[in-house]
Amino acid sequence: MDTIFSSATTSQKSAIKIIRISGAESLKIPEIFSFKPTKPRVATLRRLYDSNKKVIDDAIVIFLPGPASVTGEDVFEIHIHGSIVVEKKIYERLVKRRGFRIADRGEFTKRAFLNGKIDLTQAEGINDLINAETENQFKSSIAQYEGALYEKLKIWRNDIIFLRSKLEALIDFSDEELPQEIEIDFKKKLSILLKDMRSSIKFSNYGERIRNGFIITILGKPNVGKSSLINYLSNKKVAIVTEERGTTRDILEVFLDFGGFPIILNDTAGIRKTSSNVEKIGINRALKKAEKSDLILILSDRGDYHIPGLKVATKKILVHTKSDLKKEYNGIGHKISVKNHEGIKELLEVIVDYLKMLAPRENILLTRKRHVQGVKKAASALKKILTTNFTINPELSAEDLRIAATEIGNITNIIDVEEILDDIFSNFCIGK
Repeated sequence: MDTIFSSATTSQKSAIKIIRISGAESLKIPEIFSFKPTKPRVATLRRLYDSNKKVIDDAIVIFLPGPASVTGEDVFEIHIHGSIVVEKKIYERLVKRRGFRIADRGEFTKRAFLNGKIDLTQAEGINDLINAETENQFKSSIAQYEGALYEKLKIWRNDIIFLRSKLEALIDFSDEELPQEIEIDFKKKLSILLKDMRSSIKFSNYGERIRNGFIITILGKPNVGKSSLINYLSNKKVAIVTEERGTTRDILEVFLDFGGFPIILNDTAGIRKTSSNVEKIGINRALKKAEKSDLILILSDRGDYHIPGLKVATKKILVHTKSDLKKEYNGIGHKISVKNHEGIKELLEVIVDYLKMLAPRENILLTRKRHVQGVKKAASALKKILTTNFTINPELSAEDLRIAATEIGNITNIIDVEEILDDIFSNFCIGK
């Protein structure tokens, strides 16, 4: 296997850069850069030289022998001054050596997984932690990285294996009449397990939203202040604001943090009757986006919140805009004024309170579609056992339990489907 290397820090100039090397050839780093070998796990100052014995840099070097390293392999870290030129010279020196190559995206973490340092859900937690931008994303990613999902899946899989052992006993003693309480106890344990799985599936959408962002769409007639609101919340001019009606034609999307919740906020075309084909397309897109949203903000400066064509049951928050103009207010909707910065803090509190209500009491565990698909397949196999008389055909039920155990195991330890691993780790940044 090749020895891989990459910068573990920014590709731009900085105070310090860390070059990480992993693989069997890491032991040759002192020879390659002409410095005296160091004691394992001891940070040591060494001068690095190129092939012409010219100085590259004075750097801190650390040798981390495997398997007690981040990847499970021999690892060398070189802490250089953050010059782009210094980094380039080190790369040039390494790439010329046989057995060395630049690491692919996520390859260090992939090797950690393949060498048993972490399971697949923990690897995903690392990537989520790197990409976390809000407090709730941070909490969710830390929990997954620390093994919360792994522990839950391990409990489920152990329960399935326990049930399978009981079923094997039924098969071994199929000629004898077994006490009825054995069947009752088996079904009871199976029902509890299935209920726990279904609960996690039920709230998996919330977990995915914490990871990817809750979708909130702003709807309203033209010139009610939709674009002004999104510009204010994002603190930049995302949308064009003019007195002309129908300025926004396409959907404008910004990522925001509302009280620790990741938010994808969409500004949309003003809803009205129009002869413009382009504007009609924009209105249609607005309604379709609203249908896929977790929350809809309906804005009006006149107290009219009716949106023709909007038929979804999604939660809607009514917002009375331009309150600074002292227009007649019928008491419906949260009053705000972007111009005077009034009512917006209270509106955000209402939104955050609603998102908090969506959260399940227990920790969010399933945050990816592949997690959900695996648990659904396992639950489907378990459900078949409950709907059949397993005492008559225990062999079939034993096979269903085997399928369920395999599906749960695959969530944490897919090692025989390379394309799935490639898809997961290709989403990592270079050097991780």
